[in-house]
Amino acid sequence: MVTAATRSAVRRFGRRQAIGVGAGGAFAAVLVACGASSEPAAPANPASTSAPVSAATAPVATKAPAAEPTKAPAVAAKGFANPNLIVSPDWLKQHASDAGLRIIDARPAADYEKGHLPGAVNLPVVETFDPAQAKNLPDTKEKLEALFGQKGIANASRVVIYDNGKETPAARLFWTLEYAGHTNVAVLDGGLKAWAGSTSTDAVSAPAATFASKLDPSKLPTKGQCALAIGDPTKVVLDARSPAEFRGEDVRTKFGGHIPGAINIEWTENFGSATQLREPEVLTALYEGKGVKKDKEVYALCQTGQRSSVSYLVLRLLGYPKVGNYAGSWVEWGNDEATPKTQGA
Repeated sequence: MVTAATRSAVRRFGRRQAIGVGAGGAFAAVLVACGASSEPAAPANPASTSAPVSAATAPVATKAPAAEPTKAPAVAAKGFANPNLIVSPDWLKQHASDAGLRIIDARPAADYEKGHLPGAVNLPVVETFDPAQAKNLPDTKEKLEALFGQKGIANASRVVIYDNGKETPAARLFWTLEYAGHTNVAVLDGGLKAWAGSTSTDAVSAPAATFASKLDPSKLPTKGQCALAIGDPTKVVLDARSPAEFRGEDVRTKFGGHIPGAINIEWTENFGSATQLREPEVLTALYEGKGVKKDKEVYALCQTGQRSSVSYLVLRLLGYPKVGNYAGSWVEWGNDEATPKTQGA
C-alpha cells in the first residue's frame, strides 16, 4: 500500500532523479553504477542438429540487399493486437527466402555453433550491452548502429529473432532494436524448440548493411521516472521477477523487496506448458486482472532488464500503447539506499 507519507517522499526522490531527463537525459539517467547479478532463465538445450544446411544452400537470401520488408502477420489466428511482432515456425519456413528478411539467433555463440536455423546470423544479445557500464544497459547509439549493420540489419530489413524458447535473449534483443528505432522486428513464437525442422552448423555471415538509429527514450524509463510513478494512477510499475524476489525473501542486491505499488507478474506466466506464448485472451485477462490496464503507462522491470523484456514484448503484442523496459531494474534500485522499497506481497 502506498501511504501519503511514502508518496510525498518518493515525489521528492523522483524529482531529484528526473533532473536532466530531457534532451537525451532519459538515456543518461540510467547509466549509473549497478551491482552485479545474473538473470535466471529456463534451461537452454538447443535443438538437435539434423540435415546440416550450408550457408550457400540455406533457404534465406543472405546475399540479397535489403528490399521491401515482409509485413504479413504470422499468427493472426491468435488474435494479438499487433500480430506483426511475432511469427510462427510455419510462417518462417514459407518466407525464409523473402528478400529483405534477416533471421537473427540471439543465443550465445556456443549454442549457435551446435545448431541454428538455416540462414540465421548469430547476434548474442550480450553484444548489445554497454561494456563501459556496471550492468547490461544498452550500448551507445553509434555502437548499436555499427553492430546491427555488421549483422546485416538495415532499417528496411524485416528482422525475425529467436532463442531456444521460453527464454529472455530474443525478447531482450527485440526490445533493444525497438529502442534503437527499428520498426519491423518480430520474435519466433516458441523459439528453436518449436521449429521442428532442419538446422545447420554452418556459420552465416550477412552482407554489411547500414542502420541509422533513432533512440526512443520512452522505451527506456529511468529510475527517476519509476519513482515518480509511485502513487500515480496513470502509470504502473510491472515487476517480472519471481514472487520470492518481489516479497524480499530472495535478495540479490543490497536491499530486497519491490518498488511501492508495483504489480508482480512473473515473466514465466506469459508461457504455456511448452515454449510458445499463451493465447492473447489469456494474457489479456492475466494483466488486466491484476491492474495492468492499457490506459496506463507501464514500466516493466526485473533484476537486470532481461526477464522484463518478455513482459515488454507481450504487452506490445497485446497493443499496449505506452510500455517501456526499465533496464536498470532492481540491480540499480535495490543497491540505492535512497530509493523507497517495500517488503512482502
